[in-house]
Amino acid sequence: MKKKMEAVVILNFFRNFAHSKKTLRDSKTMEKENHIDRALAFIENLKKLGTQLQRAGEQQQIMLQRMLIKSQNNETDTDEYRELEQRSKDLQAMINKWRPIYEERHKMLQDAEKAAKK
Repeated sequence: MKKKMEAVVILNFFRNFAHSKKTLRDSKTMEKENHIDRALAFIENLKKLGTQLQRAGEQQQIMLQRMLIKSQNNETDTDEYRELEQRSKDLQAMINKWRPIYEERHKMLQDAEKAAKK
């Protein structure tokens, strides 16, 4: 009876050990997949930020052109001119805030790509 009990305990130990080892292996695989998912999300968000910054720059160029035309026509005292001026300043503030972040992250991505090629 005692030997049967020992055999059951040993058998259960190895079952639990094998299960915990499998769980550990699965969790490492999941962890690796999670890192890949996070990296892909990082790249996607970085591309979106770059696109938004480009569009903001283009939009600001259009506003500045309209402001220049109004200035040449001596229409700088109008509400439309002041609105364009404010919107242009707001866009510039947004660009100034996010461009350094974009450039830093873009450089990180380039460095990672260079390191992966080695």
